[in-house]
Amino acid sequence: MDAAGLTIVIANLILGFGGAAWLARPLAEAKAEPNNVRWNFGLLVGVYLLESVAVSASMATQVLTIALAFVWAIVLGRWLRRSGAPAPQARKTAFAFAIYSSLPALSLVLIPVVAAIYGRNVLSSQEGLEFGIPQFVPWPTNTILGFFVAVSVVAAVLKVLITTTGVRRIMAHG
Repeated sequence: MDAAGLTIVIANLILGFGGAAWLARPLAEAKAEPNNVRWNFGLLVGVYLLESVAVSASMATQVLTIALAFVWAIVLGRWLRRSGAPAPQARKTAFAFAIYSSLPALSLVLIPVVAAIYGRNVLSSQEGLEFGIPQFVPWPTNTILGFFVAVSVVAAVLKVLITTTGVRRIMAHG
């Protein structure tokens, strides 16, 4: 495994377990089941693992991880609606979950950081081409930095919007 891959794995282990520890309690409180923190922690780690696989499987397109946002919106929206969580708490929980589920996609921004540490010019179109970024990609996304920032940020923003909007609609209309 190269340095970028190892960095992403370590970062995702920290983000996955740390984020699950942070989010498990609010999820339990939203469902009014404070004793389910451990269950929620395990469930969140499973979600993170699934998100990580989706990011890896659809590396440059993020299609699978964005598609999972629709799944999370439906599952979380129904779960929060059945729990009877107040709307403000449900929205806050949905937003926190959406951010958490976006972290694997956002972790791709570490690739240009590692590439820069190893001496690559992450702002060069030629370096981007040599790195494997297709020639048809327009500037500035044809650079290593531009490509991975665009792919990561667009995926994260779409995931948060899809998840939170879906949860709101399900909470409001069933």
